[in-house]
Amino acid sequence: MIDTRLRKHVQFLFNFLASFCARFGVTPNQLTVIGFLLGIASAVSILWGALFPALILLWISGLFDVLDGSLARIKGTSSALGAFIDMIFDRVVEVLFVIFFALVFPESSLAVMAFLGAVIFNFSTFMLAGNLFQNAGEKSMHYDAGLAERTETFIVFSLMLLMPDYGVWILWVFDALILWTGVTRFIKILYQVRENDKNGNTKNK
Repeated sequence: MIDTRLRKHVQFLFNFLASFCARFGVTPNQLTVIGFLLGIASAVSILWGALFPALILLWISGLFDVLDGSLARIKGTSSALGAFIDMIFDRVVEVLFVIFFALVFPESSLAVMAFLGAVIFNFSTFMLAGNLFQNAGEKSMHYDAGLAERTETFIVFSLMLLMPDYGVWILWVFDALILWTGVTRFIKILYQVRENDKNGNTKNK
């Protein structure tokens, strides 16, 4: 939700940084890999008990995650494959983050299991919507916004790192938001499929 509403107001900053990277021959794929490695480093830092460094690394990785797409659009090299790989890397970082958090704070294990299930369901509906709905935006594929997007995830993870004693409750609330996002998107998909079937039947008559 935050990405969808606020991104357009700060995109010029990301475009500036992406243009700066382009001058030095940096490619979008390089930024994607760097962001991915920084995200993994953030998750690993949790195992070492270095929660504040994990927080810093998390947001730096998020910056690279934004810049790779901005750079791809500037260079005209955006692709559905690149967007897909980027999303897979994002999910891997998120999964490692919550698993490592649960290893350090075992009381959050059940909430982490619920998180993983909600993410799988939500991501499945996201990919299905991306293939079902026509892409009308500047991204490489249709982006179906919801309550729980990338920025919300970073905010929740940050709160978990800053207030680990309350991490389990913070994660439970976020689990509910992710599930709600997936359910509402699933209902939208069902409605669209039904409309497509009606239109198809009408044309065949």
